[in-house]
Amino acid sequence: MSMNIEPHQKPRLLLINPGADKDRLGPRRRRKSSIAQLSLPLLAVRAGDRFELEILDETVADLDFNRPADLVGISVMTPLAPRAYVIADEFRRRGKKVVLGGLHVFFREAEAAEHADALLVGEAEKVWDRLLDDFLDGRLQRRYQAESPHDLSGLPHPRLDLLNHRAYSFANVMETGRGCPHHCQYCSVTAYWGNRYRFRPIPEVVEEMAAMPPGIVTFVDDNIFGHPARARELLQAIKPLGRRWQAQSDLRVARDPELLRLAVESGCDWLFIGLESTDPENLKAVGKRELNLAGEFSSSLAAIRRAGIKIFGSFILGMDHDDTSAFARTVRFCVEHKLEGANFYIFTPYPGTPLFDQMESEGRLLHRDWSKYDSNHVVFRPQRMTAEELMRGYLWTYRNFYSFGSIWKRVVRPRRDLGLVLASNLGRRLNYRRFAEGCRD
Repeated sequence: MSMNIEPHQKPRLLLINPGADKDRLGPRRRRKSSIAQLSLPLLAVRAGDRFELEILDETVADLDFNRPADLVGISVMTPLAPRAYVIADEFRRRGKKVVLGGLHVFFREAEAAEHADALLVGEAEKVWDRLLDDFLDGRLQRRYQAESPHDLSGLPHPRLDLLNHRAYSFANVMETGRGCPHHCQYCSVTAYWGNRYRFRPIPEVVEEMAAMPPGIVTFVDDNIFGHPARARELLQAIKPLGRRWQAQSDLRVARDPELLRLAVESGCDWLFIGLESTDPENLKAVGKRELNLAGEFSSSLAAIRRAGIKIFGSFILGMDHDDTSAFARTVRFCVEHKLEGANFYIFTPYPGTPLFDQMESEGRLLHRDWSKYDSNHVVFRPQRMTAEELMRGYLWTYRNFYSFGSIWKRVVRPRRDLGLVLASNLGRRLNYRRFAEGCRD
């Protein structure tokens, strides 16, 4: 039966990004996170004319199950799946309709279906309107999946205004493209977004970027320089805006002097670079040999640093060619190359990846407690060390990289943004104890 609702009687749509238990400060959630998420603000755009909207990011806010809601949409990433299911089950118990979508739903559809009235499988833009219409007409279906990927033309500006901007270090988030043609064994991007790049029309990117509030813009593309020709066109177009920006990248930009120059001239401030490992055998084993040759690390990082771009490295520990010497070697590399920051992750076989299938076939998975599949816990049997050694070494790496001595060697030098970079490093140093407790839980 159709829900004929007057404009002043709009149903309420609550969109939720679940939070992990390790984000709690005692009984409450922490109040600050790094980068705002984009998927829910994108979905909110298409619902605003028919629903009263609310986005709740449980990473930085407490969830009250008594809040009014007629339809609840929950984005599900693998480590947050158990929490997402708890939320879904409770809202359904209270008579609310619940829709689940996201990466984990795509790879574990049957599991997710037990906790939802409807599933959004894959990219939502092409079927979200139909789902909302079906809900309003009282004929919500069990499953919605687009027949083809979105070509990314005509994407609306996300409803970032529905987020608490003060809760994020970087609230201005946007995408310029999706997909990746590479096949890294541990990454689910190719399976989810597709094995080729898809790009938004550059004029639409420029328009959205120009309309953003003041502050640095964060591009959430998996690799902003993955298609160099398109990247050059994009950087030329955004250069007149005079905006500072940051993005994820591989070392490709360092091999292209023109691209590196354009990155700087267009406002590039930070690059988050997935270096992954200093061992060439590890890179070869996981399919990253062509992108990140360990022998080129020094020259490439030096070129990026000389250009004035700050580098935030990303490393994976516990790969099959790592033994216990990998931890000290990784920290030494980071200090020698004066990385302004770094994240370290434990090698994790995420569902939907070739790595998961391989480790499952080899009997190396320790369990399927998805809450531990967050790259901060050991969920498999390493090849050249014990699980306990991997966890101890992982925490040792974080502690030593963010030690006062390391910070002094890497960060403290004449620079206009010394205070900002120093504060970022000291913040992680001060947060280490709570971080370590979350990893040991």
